[in-house]
Amino acid sequence: MLRSTPFAVNPPVLARLQLTFAMLLAGSSVVFSKVVAAALPAFLANALILLLASAVLLGLTWRLEGGLRVPREAWRPLALQALCGVVLFRVFLFYGLPLTSAASAGILTSATPAVTALLAWLVLRERLGPRGVLGVLLTVLGVLVLTVPGASGGVGSRPVLGNLLVLGAVVGEALWNVLSRLSVARLSPLTATTLVTLLALGMFLPLAVPQAVAFDFSTLSLTEVSALVYYALGATVLAYLLWFAGVRRVGAGTAAVFTGWLPVSAVACSALILNEPLTAWHGLGLGCVLCATLVFARR
Repeated sequence: MLRSTPFAVNPPVLARLQLTFAMLLAGSSVVFSKVVAAALPAFLANALILLLASAVLLGLTWRLEGGLRVPREAWRPLALQALCGVVLFRVFLFYGLPLTSAASAGILTSATPAVTALLAWLVLRERLGPRGVLGVLLTVLGVLVLTVPGASGGVGSRPVLGNLLVLGAVVGEALWNVLSRLSVARLSPLTATTLVTLLALGMFLPLAVPQAVAFDFSTLSLTEVSALVYYALGATVLAYLLWFAGVRRVGAGTAAVFTGWLPVSAVACSALILNEPLTAWHGLGLGCVLCATLVFARR
């Protein structure tokens, strides 16, 4: 019988740590998106991020799964997921972030479970149920709180428009979730993510290339380059690996609770990294979406 070492970690505890750090990384991506969006044109920035992420994901797929094996029927849903969940999400986010605070944007991105539930009810005819209705109402309240004048703490030139664009990004992410339920192809999470990333890169390139030709890369600071690399490798690839490693051990229902760390991370990073002022409205909005997250996790 093997004896546990003093440094051994209980598998369920390890899984919860993996899920927590995955969501902390995902939440921080909102802040680093704002840094990158201020330095680079939107299509060029996302093409560079996806290029780095694709290189790493291709290497991992080749090493762990022996390469990409894709059935013919998988291409259409994957392309739609790339369009909605990556391209539309990132375009709306990158154009919305300069107009509002990163804290508000981070809280708003946590409306994804509620929007997904609404779209699944409308498109897939999935039952919403009392808990689903409560979760949607709490999320709506959290979003409305952030539209109050002064809720952004004076950060952003047009916070209402910025928040609407971020909500557009949330709709794109929710469409990704609904489309993933319609897909009949049986692909591993790593293969599906790699393919969607590559397809999204191909969609960004036609508009990214002209922006790259016209852009002076010498104007980028070390901080801005570091933010871009972190977004690609830390907040995208590493967050993905940690999330799926944790989900395998605890299941999707338990994992859903840990998505509550995303807005907490976004709000904390906006204050610590960007020095954005936090308001009582941020606290109230954050409380609403966290309660909604718990409601959806217990459905």
